[in-house]
Parts: sequence; structure tokens; C-alpha cells
Amino acid sequence: MGNDLQLYTKLLGLPLFQGLGKADLEEVVAHTKFGFHKIEAGKDIVSENDICNRLHFLLNGQIEIITTSASHGYQIKEELIAPELLQPERLFGLTQRFTKTFKTLTVCNVLCVEKDEVMRLSDAYMIFRINLLNMLSTYAQKNERMLLRRYPESLEGRVIRFIADRCLRPAGKKTVKIKMRQLALELNDSRLDISKALNHLEENGVVALRRNYIDIERLEAALQYIQQ
Repeated sequence: MGNDLQLYTKLLGLPLFQGLGKADLEEVVAHTKFGFHKIEAGKDIVSENDICNRLHFLLNGQIEIITTSASHGYQIKEELIAPELLQPERLFGLTQRFTKTFKTLTVCNVLCVEKDEVMRLSDAYMIFRINLLNMLSTYAQKNERMLLRRYPESLEGRVIRFIADRCLRPAGKKTVKIKMRQLALELNDSRLDISKALNHLEENGVVALRRNYIDIERLEAALQYIQQ
């Protein structure tokens, strides 16, 4: 009974189950197969190109998300704190594989729901189905809106926007591993101009530079800076 109550409480905090009534949640707890995993710090929850055949809910803890470009010319690391649902859009569609690596920075608890259980819950509970459709639709709409935005005119702004557009969340700590030459190629500009733009951003406390690395402590502050 205690375990059921604990699971009931955890489900209430997850977006896919919000709006379900008490009786429905009790039925979900009683008849759904959930997988609970405690993962130590420094371990992969899922890796890039792993098959996505279940939903992964990060219940607590802190994780690092690693995004690598298709050409392997650069890599972006970002940190997120629970709760988080790991790439739910990859459960369906043309390519059902993760495109990012999710790694624990602290001890994390992860709740997993297999794809067939997700389908069953969608059939059984309209609220769950609507929540899932809203989540996937929001993801698609945000990506479409990104393509239609006007890009910043300044090179400093284009550098920050380039990084932000490739992150899962436009906030928090980000670390970009990229060579100056590669960034110049991505932004169709000269290496010298990229160097000047990065140094200007560093002088204003927006980024911190290391050899082949760009560190941003708070991406939301960097985005605000380029809008001024």
C-alpha cells in the first residue's frame, strides 16, 4: 500500500498523467508495468542512437545532455535538473532512436514505461492521450517557429543563437566543444571575425573561453544580452 501511494504521488507530478482523476490514477498504478531504476552518478541513462522503445521519466537528480553534430564537428553539453522526460518525440515517427546522450551527474531515479504500455494508456484514458498529443504537438510547433525567426544581425548574436538553437532548453549552463575554424564554417564567416566576436562576448561576461571550448553559465542571460 505504501509503495502504491508513493507511485501515485510521483505520477501526479508527471505531465502525461496530469488531469487524471483519483480513480483513474489508482487503476493506472494497479495495472501498469512501471520500471524504476536508481542510476549512480557518471552513468549513461540512454546513449545517442539507442533504440527508443520506452519513455524515460527523470524523477530526481541532475543530468548532462550531450548533443553531437552529424559531422562530429562540434559537441554541446548542457545540464538539467529533474523532473524531465527524455526525448518523448523519439518514441514514434520515422527514426525511433535517441539523438542525444543523457548522462547522470548525481544519483538519479528514472521511471520507465514501455511503448506498448504507453499505447494501452493512450487507448484507455483520453486525458493521457491528449497530454501526449499536446506534448508532441508543442515540440513540433516550437521547432517550426525556430525556423521562421529572424536571425540576429550581429555576429555575436548569431554565435549565441547558433548555440541556443541546438540545445534542449534555452536556459542553464552550456559547454560547447568546437574549433574556431568549425564555428566560422557553420556561420559562414571568417575565423578572424569569429575570434573577435567571441572575445567581445567574453569581455562582457557572456561567455568564458578555453581552447576549443565555449562555456556559458546561463544561456538565458546570454540570449537577453544579444537582444539589448
